[in-house]
Amino acid sequence: MIFKQQSLLRNAFAVVLTLALLSACASGEVSSNNSPISNQFVLSAGDIGESGATEIIRFRTEDSEDLWGSVFGQGEIAIVLSHMRGRDQSSWFPFARLVSEAGYKVLTFDFRGYGKSTGTKNTRMDRDLEAAVAYVRAYGAKQVVLIGASMGGTASIELAPEVEAQAVAALSPPTSFGRVNALDAVKSMLIPLLLIVAENDPPFTGDARSLETAAAATQFLELPGQQHGTNLFSEHSDQISGILLSFIGRWTDDSLIAVEETES
Repeated sequence: MIFKQQSLLRNAFAVVLTLALLSACASGEVSSNNSPISNQFVLSAGDIGESGATEIIRFRTEDSEDLWGSVFGQGEIAIVLSHMRGRDQSSWFPFARLVSEAGYKVLTFDFRGYGKSTGTKNTRMDRDLEAAVAYVRAYGAKQVVLIGASMGGTASIELAPEVEAQAVAALSPPTSFGRVNALDAVKSMLIPLLLIVAENDPPFTGDARSLETAAAATQFLELPGQQHGTNLFSEHSDQISGILLSFIGRWTDDSLIAVEETES
C-alpha cells in the first residue's frame, strides 16, 4: 500500500513563532529570509532544562492561538505527539527522547489552554494538531506519523487522512471528543492505525474496540490494568515503546532517518 505525502497548502499561511534565542539576541526579533515561515526564534538546548528537547518553539493556529511546543532530534520523519486531557506535553517527554535517539524528529506541544498556549482548554484540538503538522512540514519533514493519548489520540485519528500522515497511533482514544469524531474518520480511512488500551479502562476499552471494528487497517493491543493514555507507560513502558517504534519503522521510509555522523 502506498501512502502519499504532500504539504498542507491550506495552512501555508500559518505564522510560526518560536522563542527568542536568549544567548544570541536579547533584543528579540530575528528573521530568516530563507525560511518558508517568517519570524523564526529558537531557545537553544542549553537553556531548555531537563526535557532533553533540541528547541522550544511557539507556533500559531489558523484561528490565531499561539501554541508552545518542544522539538527533539532531527531527521525528515516527524513524529507529532498529542497529549491527553488534564496533562500537558511533558507527559510525552520520556518517549520523545527515546524516539529522537532512534533518528526521528519529534514534536510535542501543548493544546490551547494548556501550559503557555493561549485559548480555551479542550476545544479545537483539530486546529491545534493541524498547525503542529504544518510546522514540521514547513521545517523539512517529508513524512509524518501522528501519535496521541486519549483526546489527543482522537484528534490524531480524525486528522490523519487530511494531513496524509504515514500512520497514526492512539492510546486510550474515545470515539469522539467535542467536535472531533474519530469513529466517523476511521470508516473511510486507509491509513495504518495502531490502538493501545488497558483492558479495564471503561468506556475507553469499548471505544477502542469500536474503532478497531470500523477501521480498515488496524493493529490492536489490549494491556492488563486500568491505566489511561500516557499513564499506560507507568506499567508498560518497554512494551508500549517497542511497539510504537516498530509501528513507526514499518510505515515510514528508513532512508529518511537521521544518521549520527561519526568521526573517522
